[in-house]
Amino acid sequence: MIRFALVACLAALAAVAAVPALASDLVLRDVLQEQPLSDAPDMKVVIARVTVKPGGAVSEHMHPGDEHVVVLQGGTVLLTDGQQAEYADGDVLFFSAGEMHGGLRNIGGSEIVLLTTHVVNVLEPFRWPAE
Repeated sequence: MIRFALVACLAALAAVAAVPALASDLVLRDVLQEQPLSDAPDMKVVIARVTVKPGGAVSEHMHPGDEHVVVLQGGTVLLTDGQQAEYADGDVLFFSAGEMHGGLRNIGGSEIVLLTTHVVNVLEPFRWPAE
């Protein structure tokens, strides 16, 4: 159960800076590449590096497509239910389209760094808040 919550929360880190209202100096998102899919003009692939500094928070949210995450540098997070969780270097996560994830704060002393790959519908917002 805790591992499922970890997976859900980690993916939120990957998308937190995609919406200006959520962006801050504590969560940074650097888009490395953005390209349309060859066989699906309404879909695109977005690869980004996300850095969550100590104290940075990610709200619960969803995307209009799949998200893949690789933890480049792990750390400790506090989940919305009050539990602490650890992310290890090299962890790999997946969130399907419309799956809610997020709801965490980096409570460790170092940055958490992620490599995210989104395959999303270009006709919909990149992310929307959880309902």
